[in-house]
Amino acid sequence: MSRKIVKQKPRYKQMSLETAVRNPERYKEILSILIEYENAVLNDDNLLEIVTHLYREGIVSALRQDFNQMTIAQQKKTVKKVNLTRKADGGFPMGYASRFWTYVRTLSEFGFLYATYNDKLIISDIAKLLVKEEIDDQIAFATQAAIYNRKSPFRNVSNDYNYFKFITNVLIRLNESNKTLSYEQFVVSLFNKEGNVDDFINEINSNSFSNDDSVYDYLVEKYQVNNKIGTVTKDYPDAVLRLLKITGFISIKYAGKIRIMINHDKLQFIEQIFSNDYVFSEEQKSDRKLFFNQFILYSKQLIKTTASWTVESQEDVHIKLKKVVDEYKIDIEKIGQLLANFVANKDREFKYVPDPLKLEFYLSLLLYLVYGKDHIIAPNYKVDSLGMPISHAPGNHGDIYVYSDVINWLIEVTMIRNKQQQLNNETTSVIRHLEEDTRDSYLSFVAPFVHPDTQAFYDNEIIRMLLTDKLVYLETYSISDFVDKVMMNQVHDSMKNYTNNIFTNVRKKLNI
Repeated sequence: MSRKIVKQKPRYKQMSLETAVRNPERYKEILSILIEYENAVLNDDNLLEIVTHLYREGIVSALRQDFNQMTIAQQKKTVKKVNLTRKADGGFPMGYASRFWTYVRTLSEFGFLYATYNDKLIISDIAKLLVKEEIDDQIAFATQAAIYNRKSPFRNVSNDYNYFKFITNVLIRLNESNKTLSYEQFVVSLFNKEGNVDDFINEINSNSFSNDDSVYDYLVEKYQVNNKIGTVTKDYPDAVLRLLKITGFISIKYAGKIRIMINHDKLQFIEQIFSNDYVFSEEQKSDRKLFFNQFILYSKQLIKTTASWTVESQEDVHIKLKKVVDEYKIDIEKIGQLLANFVANKDREFKYVPDPLKLEFYLSLLLYLVYGKDHIIAPNYKVDSLGMPISHAPGNHGDIYVYSDVINWLIEVTMIRNKQQQLNNETTSVIRHLEEDTRDSYLSFVAPFVHPDTQAFYDNEIIRMLLTDKLVYLETYSISDFVDKVMMNQVHDSMKNYTNNIFTNVRKKLNI
């Protein structure tokens, strides 16, 4: 006999998001798979297909399991096994079905999709625009965060307001007095009950929090917190802060302590985004389908504004690299250490730059230090007022361009190790753009591990160029190999030698 689930009375709770997916940029990859299953009923069979697909593509992973070496049947068996003990959640049964919910809960809360057990999966228009790269992550999350309401069918809480509007207004108010928010004060903000800016500013002005322990003691006494200190001061704040950062509303500065501030460059635009209230009825806040339908109506209205968020020029991004170099006193030795420790991910200064972007960011800083006086260094990401990356910029562009009157160099960067994903992210169109350029053109592909099939793809591209009038020097590199060659200023010679050697070998084989 099944146990009847009794819904608890809503209470005021700490603002939190699903911690299974901490980097919001990963949601685009998840959506790119889910979109293939739109209108599929989320029953046990289809959920097993979807979750297995996510593991197979390497978008999610299981410890010591290589899905590329398994048959489909083995993959499904493994998915069941590694998720066997996961408890039921969000209306989804225990096991892999519940695991699915951890991947889509935040997406549901933010109106990207409608996902309910035994009902059809529906993907919103804004999610489709994101997957098709017609908008970028920053625009997608800024739009949905401006509409978000803490009280929804996905959270049994009494907090009934838009936390993102509240915290943004707090930062705008503090900015008027040239003040910023400490990380500890940010943690306290997550407990605000009504979204009252005045009350919160009075609260932080009346209390001081020097570290995690002091803020936790305060929260236990004031808000009767009973979760563990790590959950309250690290896990939940981390997930919210990362999502807040990708909206572009804020900047984060580290100077021994984390300081959070409004993104000054876009202040007026942010005020415009939050100029309207997006209200959900009580019926909508308790019904998933009604909530989703209302969310997509609001998104349709707001996207007209948020999509006009302009991208900085390549020259401006170059100038902001200098700002970061100066602010954090970055020299060749320090950037070398940051890149060497990149996988360990222990740096504190740039903790809130997500991994795929962080590699491009670090390499851009390295390239700026080595080549910045003679060439423009132009990474293809959006930056805030401090020069910190927000999200990848939209469009079919390369990752980092280095250019001047005499050189045109593209550096393609990826953290992907999976064969299929590396090949899916190949740069055929970008190579052709380089071929159309009259300057000396170079292309470097940089990854932690270059799969042999990816290597073969680029070698074939070199051979293909034998038939063209334009030569692009290209080579693939591991991260450490690329960093070493840039630091020794040998990377261009390396690309020339590699490309010419392939030409020579082919000509020998063909006796031409």
